[in-house]
Amino acid sequence: MNTSHLFKALGRAVVCTSAALGMLGSGGLAHAQIAVGKTKFLGNIIAGNPPGNFSMYWNQVSPENAGKWDAVEPVRDQMNWGQLDAAYNYARSNGFPFKQHTFVWGSQEPKWIGGLSAQQQAHEVEDFIRQYCQRYPQTQYIDVVNEPLHQPASYREALGGAGSTGWDWIVWSFQKARQHCPTAKLLINEYGIINDANALNRYKVIVDILKSRGLIDGVGIQSHYFSMDNLAPATIKQNLDSLAQTGLPIYVSELDMTGDDATQLARYQQKFPALWTHPGVAGVTLWGYIEGQTWVANSHLVRRDGSERPALTWLGNYVRSNPGSGGAANKSIVVRARGTSGQERVTLRVGGTAVQTWTLGKTMTNYTFTTTLSGGSTVEFTNDATGRDVQVDYLSVNGSVRQAESQTYNTGVYQNGRCGGGSGRSDWLHCNGAIGFGDL
Repeated sequence: MNTSHLFKALGRAVVCTSAALGMLGSGGLAHAQIAVGKTKFLGNIIAGNPPGNFSMYWNQVSPENAGKWDAVEPVRDQMNWGQLDAAYNYARSNGFPFKQHTFVWGSQEPKWIGGLSAQQQAHEVEDFIRQYCQRYPQTQYIDVVNEPLHQPASYREALGGAGSTGWDWIVWSFQKARQHCPTAKLLINEYGIINDANALNRYKVIVDILKSRGLIDGVGIQSHYFSMDNLAPATIKQNLDSLAQTGLPIYVSELDMTGDDATQLARYQQKFPALWTHPGVAGVTLWGYIEGQTWVANSHLVRRDGSERPALTWLGNYVRSNPGSGGAANKSIVVRARGTSGQERVTLRVGGTAVQTWTLGKTMTNYTFTTTLSGGSTVEFTNDATGRDVQVDYLSVNGSVRQAESQTYNTGVYQNGRCGGGSGRSDWLHCNGAIGFGDL
């Protein structure tokens, strides 16, 4: 039997098995992620080992603490990637977008940083960013700077301080993140924005400085209980409308609301729709959901025995029946592919724009990307050489699979003695070229 066909058949079997398992909840009942098939993600955090029921509810991953600098490098030059590896690999194996949290933050920074010279501090910050980006190249989103208004980095003078913009240290941080993680969407993140117009206006100044330099791709707003529990939905809308004037997508981050069952339910019913349906919001990430594993009491949505609190049951029913708006243009793309040498690179293009490049492994892997762009989609082989070939199983858009060998556009297959010399119906790219997968 042709080994490539065998490999492909096995890959499909794994995909089907994984998909079937992902739909099973406790007791074997079908239970997909709350926002599966929706155009905005609804995610959550992973702390340590991924919870067994995570994929029953959520379809985006952020590390709770494992991505913070003091957790990765508590001792200078001794890197601890274990828990971050677990969260990142879980996201990739499930096709979920992964958001790194965070690079530059005044809280949870390593204690040893304060004893270094300014030059050494800048070097160490960039080294952390560089090492992260090399280790996790398929990261979709990064909180580059966290809480610049309320908890700025103690070492900010080493990164340029206020400088000519008033926020040069933030500009420097985003420049380094763009340099080392060129394909990730770069975000800023802050609390007190959803409920405080004065903080919101200061925040927008920073965002506009970064936007004018092409350094920022989205704006994060923490939405913890202390901002949300007693906040009027009208105020949420007003402040989201103001932030949307930046022209950048908004990512609601670190959402939690507290209370006994009835109070928490009422709060979610009153406030969550204002977040989910706002046209500027592209995704929502909750900050914990399991009793005893949330940072604040009574914010959990799943009890220790695995049962759902009323707020979670309502949330699931609401999101499944409500597609959201505006940010609904988001598309979750999965490219399933492998290389023959492990050195092959493929680039995903949407509407002619290169949106993500991956270096392939030698086994079939799901490579994921989320975009709001529309237009023709292609997977392009970009570094052909002796011993290098690419097999593309499929491209999927929001779960809808398009098999590579069913497409009529393949300029990289070697047929009839030349590249692009046949019908194009092949899942192989032997030469530099691309498979077209149609419009998104």
